Amino acid sequence: MSDIDVLLTTRQLQELLQVDRITIYHMLKDGRLQGFKVGGQWRFSRRAIESWLQEQQANLEVAAPLEGPDEVQTTAQSLPLSCIQAIQGIFAEALGVGAVTTAVDGTPFTPVANSCKFCNLVRRTNVGRERCIASWRAAAGKAQATLQPATCHAGLRYAWGRIELRGEFVAAIHAGQFLDSPPARNGSSSSIAELAAATGLRARELQGALKDVPVLDERRLEQLPRMVHRVAQTFSEIGEERLALVGRLQRIAEMTTYP
Repeated sequence: MSDIDVLLTTRQLQELLQVDRITIYHMLKDGRLQGFKVGGQWRFSRRAIESWLQEQQANLEVAAPLEGPDEVQTTAQSLPLSCIQAIQGIFAEALGVGAVTTAVDGTPFTPVANSCKFCNLVRRTNVGRERCIASWRAAAGKAQATLQPATCHAGLRYAWGRIELRGEFVAAIHAGQFLDSPPARNGSSSSIAELAAATGLRARELQGALKDVPVLDERRLEQLPRMVHRVAQTFSEIGEERLALVGRLQRIAEMTTYP
């Protein structure tokens, strides 16, 4: 291979990846592609693109397929998790709730964004983490996500949405860690005592942290489930776009032999 790098124009990169100009700009914006401007026009290193193609191919090869029809073979690993995590964090902070993206079995794919002190205490323990995963798994076990908030093992409220790739349910986003009303009227000392006994935490510490859990007003209680579903749909679209791109990369790899 020549030591001289080649700079590709946006149109040449479109033809190479078989995507439209808007997709190229989206990929630049979220960091999946790297480029630079020359005289106001985007240019892309052919060598860097080749390395990126190889990286995407390697990522696809190590992804474990879901059980199901051979023609589907969609995986939650096909989601660009760095991009998902960034959007999840902005969403959580904007609405003042915690958020996490998980596998269908409840295993977290991302760190919990904007997590409250109460949940941090609970998840610090093995039992607490297991209970949180069980709550996420129970939600995903339902036939479909609803617009009605659910209640987790610790008595906090949350909403969730399905992330689907090629018609397969592969992941979920959960947004919650809130109460419908202040702790004095929501929950009982017996529930805190049970949680403390199970996790080994001090009941007084849990009760104190519970006071910092956000209480959503009626407007946000109505807004949150709908926003969660919109974010889940966005994640599904991002995943579909990536799967389509990876498919093109596979075909390019099969057809192209670089000098």
